[in-house]
Amino acid sequence: MDQTAVSAFCLQLGPDGRVRRLDRAALSLFGDIVGAPCPAPCPPVGRCRDWSGFGRVWRLAATTPFPARTAPAAPDCAAPAAGAAAGLALWGTDITDLVAADALARSRKRQLDAILEGAREGVVIAAAGRLVYVNPFMERLTGHDAATLCSRPFVEFLHPEDRDMVLSVHLSRLADQPAPASYVFRIVTATGGVRYVNASSSCIDWDGQPAAMSFLADITAQKAAEASLTEMVRDQEAIIASRTASLREINLRLSAEIAERRESNERLSAEIQGHERTAAKLKAARLKTAKALRAKSVFLANMSHEIRTPLNVVLGMADMALRPDSQGQVDQVRALEMIREAGSSLRGILGDLLDLSRAESGRLELEREVFSPALVVKGVLNAHGDLARRQEIALSGTVAGDVPDRLLGDARRLGQVLGNLVGNALKFTLAGQVTVAVALAGDGRPADDGSLTLRFAVRDTGIGIPADKHRTIFASFSQADETISRRFGGTGLGLAICRRLVGLMGGRIRVKSAPGEGSEFTFTARFGPAPAEAGPAAVMAPAREVAPLEILLAEDSDLSAEMIQAFLAPKGHTVVRVVNGEEALRTLALRRFDVVLMDIQMPVLDGIAATRAIRSGTLAGVPRAIPIVALTAYGAERDRERILESGVTDYLAKPVSFDRLLEVLARVMEPGGNGPAQPRAPACREDCPPPPVFDAGRAEALENLGGDGELYDRLVAVFLRDTPDDCRRLAEAQAAGDLAGVSLVAHSVKGNAGIVGATQAAGRAMELEHAARTGRSQGLETLVAALLESLERTSAGFLAQGHVPAVA
Repeated sequence: MDQTAVSAFCLQLGPDGRVRRLDRAALSLFGDIVGAPCPAPCPPVGRCRDWSGFGRVWRLAATTPFPARTAPAAPDCAAPAAGAAAGLALWGTDITDLVAADALARSRKRQLDAILEGAREGVVIAAAGRLVYVNPFMERLTGHDAATLCSRPFVEFLHPEDRDMVLSVHLSRLADQPAPASYVFRIVTATGGVRYVNASSSCIDWDGQPAAMSFLADITAQKAAEASLTEMVRDQEAIIASRTASLREINLRLSAEIAERRESNERLSAEIQGHERTAAKLKAARLKTAKALRAKSVFLANMSHEIRTPLNVVLGMADMALRPDSQGQVDQVRALEMIREAGSSLRGILGDLLDLSRAESGRLELEREVFSPALVVKGVLNAHGDLARRQEIALSGTVAGDVPDRLLGDARRLGQVLGNLVGNALKFTLAGQVTVAVALAGDGRPADDGSLTLRFAVRDTGIGIPADKHRTIFASFSQADETISRRFGGTGLGLAICRRLVGLMGGRIRVKSAPGEGSEFTFTARFGPAPAEAGPAAVMAPAREVAPLEILLAEDSDLSAEMIQAFLAPKGHTVVRVVNGEEALRTLALRRFDVVLMDIQMPVLDGIAATRAIRSGTLAGVPRAIPIVALTAYGAERDRERILESGVTDYLAKPVSFDRLLEVLARVMEPGGNGPAQPRAPACREDCPPPPVFDAGRAEALENLGGDGELYDRLVAVFLRDTPDDCRRLAEAQAAGDLAGVSLVAHSVKGNAGIVGATQAAGRAMELEHAARTGRSQGLETLVAALLESLERTSAGFLAQGHVPAVA
């Protein structure tokens, strides 16, 4: 008999505990063990015991010996012979599936409990006129504990005026009669206060009887705001109506009494008309406000959906990949790809929000660099190619022959506009094609300053847009129809951002469309001529070999220092590390170095002061012309200019890319290559959207480390070791009002977090550092709390992934 087919077995034991007989199932499991001790633990008679064996779980039970005249239950386990000494019968039943199912049920219960415990709205279950379950949010909302809430009829906690309505809805729902799915009522708290809640309910079965499960959202603040707004509008309308009536009465009286004073009468009539226009404007403003509030509500709902959907993918796939019972059942590579795609979606949403905020506040600036329009179009088509192929939609693009191959402008923002338009076209096209065309605008002649205006057109064969929506689709938070977001998704920000970006590029965007006939979005953009000496656009320089160097590394962050040393040492370079500018000056005076890697923000003496001291030529034994490469997480234009003006040879933004580091070392060590570097665009601005902690950030960190996973694990261990001390020092500096100390710790945390891919924490540290450096104490406590919370989540995430702190 096959062991895997055995679901139960039987052993007959003698008084001495040895096996007398066994059935075929036991024989296939244990072999011929007659006369041998019992191979499984034997529980007392009448009791059961679970035992693991042969890769399964068995439930064992012992019974008194078989009566000689009674046949055993197992057909092939013979009864003892007449007069044989009494013994025991040991029965084993396979309960492996039962144990696994029980473990899964307990796990699902823990997950459900965690969801309900952490909910930001009340969750209650009512049966037979009482609450049988409430979550912690309800205790906080009402001021009563769970025992009190469940001990009395639930109507006692309702406002007296709402009790009949709520009870009627509740009874109708339990009786399977029509009842509203959502309704509003008031709750009386333990202190006598009143809270408005919006209830969404459904009928469930609870211990065999019908019950209502409700989700209660606290809308007290919203109700108060609505009441205040209504009262304000009512007061204004009363004032306007009173004034209008008064003026009309005066006008009638004066008209009857002084007919000859027509001119005065006309002036009064004009005044009345003016007030009527004001009343009309106020009414229009009220309607506009109501429309704006509705648009905001729809936008927030859409945004919640757009964020929760990829977030659900990230958390769900991560949970599946980490669960012990999913090992070998989940495609780990596909899981990571799905997490990366979802993270990219989240990063795109955050990027849209930040771009719109910067554009509306006038802080969005365009870069000016040499680029190829054809390469931009090709990049957009490549980025959307897989989606088009999955939808079986033809995606193509053409660039007119007279369009210059090189122009001066912001290629990234141009690609963002084209990407938004092409993405929308694919989203709303069910079949057919999407085309992109680029040509010279107008007569194609350059302007007096040499600039050229290009015309871009994105056409599709999609569902089209009604004519009355052609203007509103370019407004913030707006789509052509609310049903669009429900059917196709999206936040309604893309076209608003496109309109502002096109405006910054000196052009205009338009649309031609009709329902069922597809759409054509066209926009113009003005670009400058490329300098004659400019090289080809978007050409990557090949990595260059660097001869072994004597390198002085001035870096106060242990993580940053270990990462750079671990990368450079195997390549033959000798790296000597110091932790501040003062130590760097002393070390330079003691021995010769080829190049200095200088962190800008350090204690005692920062990198800028140390660089200026070296370039002054007044330090004995310190070569004035030694190449100095600045390492900094500062990304603002003013910071780059300040650093380069201090005399550094070149500039690298953190997190440091190893390919860029080798390129810079090769350049500064070339003959004549140690002159001052020209300012370059930063790798990331201060207001870049922070990516999720464990998504693209980790991939970027590994890329910067040359794919060295072992080094990355060591750096994470150091990060886990140092973060608690950084949090303590940050809290102490904030409590003492020491802005310089806060800035210093935030700078260190920013670099450490960026190295290990905790880019959300790095972004918050950057914001805190900027606020502290500029002396902006207002709101500093909130920024510190946000950073500490992010660091706590990041550390918990690393620990959950199996990382452990390094030994001090």
